[in-house]
Amino acid sequence: MRPLLAVDATPIISALIGGFSREILFDHNFEFITTEFTVGEVMNYIPYIAKKTNLPEEFITFLLGLLPLKVYKKEEYRDYIPTAQQLIADPGDVDILALALAKKCPLWSNDTDFEGIPEIRLVKTKDFA
Repeated sequence: MRPLLAVDATPIISALIGGFSREILFDHNFEFITTEFTVGEVMNYIPYIAKKTNLPEEFITFLLGLLPLKVYKKEEYRDYIPTAQQLIADPGDVDILALALAKKCPLWSNDTDFEGIPEIRLVKTKDFA
């Protein structure tokens, strides 16, 4: 079984733009997981990504669906939300943190808000280089 890695929005957005994150996401040594909330965050950036890549928004949405991400519903990590809320101030980070806690897996994010949380192992994109 491949190790799980919870993925925050920033690496997904980077992958859609065409950054190094895309190579990492297609590395078959890991199983990448995220939340419906995180996918919703990424969807908010579709116009930005489309402008940056000169691709139609519909195509970016299509590409998002092709990324090898297993998307979890809130019900699957609900019990860890109170702990996540205590550990991080940004409400936008609670879901992905709760998923990482629930699955006992590292969290891939470049967001400094996750630094210094001893309950998780934070992995940044640069750590894959």
